[in-house]
Amino acid sequence: MATRAVYTFTGFPDEPARHLYLHHDGYPAGAAFRLAEAKQLCEKPTAYLHSFLLTQPEAENLVSPEQSGDAEYRYLVQLSGERRPAVRIECWRRHPGDSHWQRRCGPMLLASFINRFLPDLGP
Repeated sequence: MATRAVYTFTGFPDEPARHLYLHHDGYPAGAAFRLAEAKQLCEKPTAYLHSFLLTQPEAENLVSPEQSGDAEYRYLVQLSGERRPAVRIECWRRHPGDSHWQRRCGPMLLASFINRFLPDLGP
């Protein structure tokens, strides 16, 4: 399914904000599947961006999220917390023909997002 999405990753060690464009399966269940795939490879939250890049080789780098005018979903994936790092996510949706983004969900822990949109996989 051609539901385009932009994923922005912030707060990860030694990485500036990273914007990635994927041109299919960008709806929340599709995103949860991609995110869960990366989470399975990842032992530490600080390494999550690296795991996502390994599992999504077709992701295109963008200079900014606005560079993709056809995206229907945007995800902000943030590493937060110094003592106990955790990955959190927020999601926005833009309806076809509309230029405004509407919050879909979040912020929430990555495991909660995966469980919400792919309950059979669990956290």
